[in-house]
Amino acid sequence: MAISALRPPLTDGDAIAMDVTAPPELAESSFLTEVLQISPGDASAILDSLMARAASLGIAASRPSTALSTTGQPNTSSTADSSVTLETSHARTASTGSKASVSTTLTSAFSDDGIPEPAANTVTRKRSRNLTFSYYDKYLAQVNPHLHQSKFISFPPTERHNSTPSLFSVSSRKSYLAGLRHGLFKISRRRKSSPFPEAIIMYAPTRLPLHTVEIWLTWLQSILTREEQNVFLKAVQQFSTPWEARIFCSNPSCGEFIPPRIKIDPRHPFQVTCRKCQTRVCIMCKRDAHPVGHDCPSDTELEAVLKIGEASGWRRCYKCRTLVELTQGCSHMTCRCKAQFCYVCGGVWDGTVGCANYCNGEEVLERRRIEEAERLAAREAEEALKKEVAEKEAAERLEAEKRTQESPEFQALQETQIQEMERYHTFERKTKWLMWTRHSEEKLALVEKHSGAIEKMKDRHLKTSATLEDRQVQAELELRSTLEQSERNVRIRLKHMEAYCDGLGQNTLEDMPKRTVTERDLRELGQQYNVEKNMKQLHQAKINVMRDRQAKALEELLQRQESELESLLEKNAAEIEDLELSFADEDDVLATTFQRRKRILEKRWELSLRILQKDLEAEKGVRYSTLGLPEWPQQKESVDDNLSAVEE
Repeated sequence: MAISALRPPLTDGDAIAMDVTAPPELAESSFLTEVLQISPGDASAILDSLMARAASLGIAASRPSTALSTTGQPNTSSTADSSVTLETSHARTASTGSKASVSTTLTSAFSDDGIPEPAANTVTRKRSRNLTFSYYDKYLAQVNPHLHQSKFISFPPTERHNSTPSLFSVSSRKSYLAGLRHGLFKISRRRKSSPFPEAIIMYAPTRLPLHTVEIWLTWLQSILTREEQNVFLKAVQQFSTPWEARIFCSNPSCGEFIPPRIKIDPRHPFQVTCRKCQTRVCIMCKRDAHPVGHDCPSDTELEAVLKIGEASGWRRCYKCRTLVELTQGCSHMTCRCKAQFCYVCGGVWDGTVGCANYCNGEEVLERRRIEEAERLAAREAEEALKKEVAEKEAAERLEAEKRTQESPEFQALQETQIQEMERYHTFERKTKWLMWTRHSEEKLALVEKHSGAIEKMKDRHLKTSATLEDRQVQAELELRSTLEQSERNVRIRLKHMEAYCDGLGQNTLEDMPKRTVTERDLRELGQQYNVEKNMKQLHQAKINVMRDRQAKALEELLQRQESELESLLEKNAAEIEDLELSFADEDDVLATTFQRRKRILEKRWELSLRILQKDLEAEKGVRYSTLGLPEWPQQKESVDDNLSAVEE
């Protein structure tokens, strides 16, 4: 039986849509080549062959719906020719492919709902949160497992009009301000624009409510912001919970949805707590929690137990409402609270006359003994029949399991599946390593770019401040030179004035007129003495004023440079944060993709085992059981698996 040669491709639409946002390491062709060891061009033919073989053996399996084919082109093939979904049953079913043999196996649909989802092994190196898009995957698998039609019809982008309206019109001014506010809002949120078309409508709007329509994860992660993603995932978590199990906070001012609990409170096992307002809610009636020791009035199971107890001879005490069993032969019952009452009618027992209603306890007790004996006999007969059937079933199952384990065909198929599982783990680790290496290189390149920009800005700031200081020193030297020249001029003038005033009465040349010193000349001489006296203080004051202005200009320059450096550091930090967020999104996409690939592998393995079982049963005419799927090893992410973080 060459079942292992039939390897259907991973063409599940949920596996990954090879769009522009998918990481380059998640190419479907590499997975098909390295793990399944088939050519991407032969994948569709192999899947058709496997589906046809399953249909010929009477195994109903639906072809997985695809959003894109393995070559990346839209898949336009119709899925209307596929059979109904493979039935899932734990009971005995007659095998259609063998000679009246009986099969007791757990069959599964070759669809997203056939195999239970494995536990999510999401690898998050930057972001750790409780709400992930795996809830959305499980929710889609719950609401409609057989939704095969296209979920979306995308239209080309709408044509934008580049004509600029008049700025003097009221509507254009409003639109301009609205556009400016929208742009500032987008910059503040640092969100990237969506690469998807602007107009996207849902197909078949009559298929409401909206929770039956599937939306691709890559679209959601690119369109929604972080806060909107959290709100969306909370809604998914709420609607993925069955409506009868949904619990909301009973506080009228809160009303928050309380997700299903993972751990039970040992002190209050029948209560849950609202995370928002810490209000306790009863899980039975979904109202305020009941005090300790009080039963919930909506506990139907407790009511059923009480009815069974009454049928078995138990009665409720009229005083403490405790169930009391009749241990003696008469109808007199005594509770642990010392209350006494009649077993037949429940009336209060009188120590003198007995039952106040004068009930015939012997007749009732005799009828109860006969009914109890009949019930015990019927139960023993039923248990004996069940035991006989179970022993026969167990013997047949053990014989079929032994025959299956000793079958060389099953052993060869199981060995092939184990090898595929090992190749899957090798390819997964390789893909993670390649992605994390690319992340480290991109972050290192961005950090080096930021370091270069910071160094250039610091050098420019140093040159600018040095130039300003040189200009200030030159200006001070020029001022000092000007003041010194003014001081020399004052001294020369004072010297000439003193010489003029000291030569009074002297006449070296007879033909020259006599020198006359007036009161005005003396007054000017005194003023010149005052100027000389205060000249140093005045010059030093001018120098101090210039130094204050220069210090203020230098301080303003340093503040501007510090502000520029802080803005650059904030911009760099924002770019690093955006890059790390994109890395976290890619990690989520990688983890989700490999989880879905694992589910597809498990579906293919189970279908191959089912086909082999049918073939052997039809060929040998005996019953075979289906081997269990290979167990996936529990891998724990260690520090060595992750690349060291690059710090700026």
